[in-house]
Amino acid sequence: MVGSLTAATLGLSATPASAAEVHCASFTWVQAGGTVGGGSLYIHKPSTAANSGNYNCVVARGDHNYAVLALQETLITCYSQNIQPDMDFGPATEQAVKNAQTIINGRWNAGLSVDGRFGPNTSSWFSFKQYKQDGTHTNGCF
Repeated sequence: MVGSLTAATLGLSATPASAAEVHCASFTWVQAGGTVGGGSLYIHKPSTAANSGNYNCVVARGDHNYAVLALQETLITCYSQNIQPDMDFGPATEQAVKNAQTIINGRWNAGLSVDGRFGPNTSSWFSFKQYKQDGTHTNGCF
C-alpha cells in the first residue's frame, strides 16, 4: 500500500518560494506633461520590456541593457552624478543610485532604503530626464 506523498511527509515546506525578482530590460516612453518647440516631452522610465508600461522590476548591479542606460542618463542629468552612460550597472552606477536615494530622502523624507538598487519604490520618487518627441536629449527633469 502506497501512502500519499505530501510536502510535509517529504520534509519540504508547503509554502512556495517567493517569485523570482524581475529585472528591468528596457524602458517605456512616458509623456512628461511639458512641451518644447510645440512638441511633447517624454521620460524613459525603466520597465520590464520596451514600452511595456510594467515598472514592477529592478535595475541592479550586473545588469547591462537599455534600462541601465535610461537610469544612468537620469542620474547624470537630474542628480548630478559623474558616471558614464555605458549601459553597465557596475559599482559607479550603484553608488550613483545610493547618492540619488540619499538626495531624495533628504529632499522629500521618502524613507527609501539606500541600497543602490533601483526598484519600484525608488522609481516612484525619482525625477527622470526629459527627451524631446524625436528622442533627442534635453537638460530638463520631470
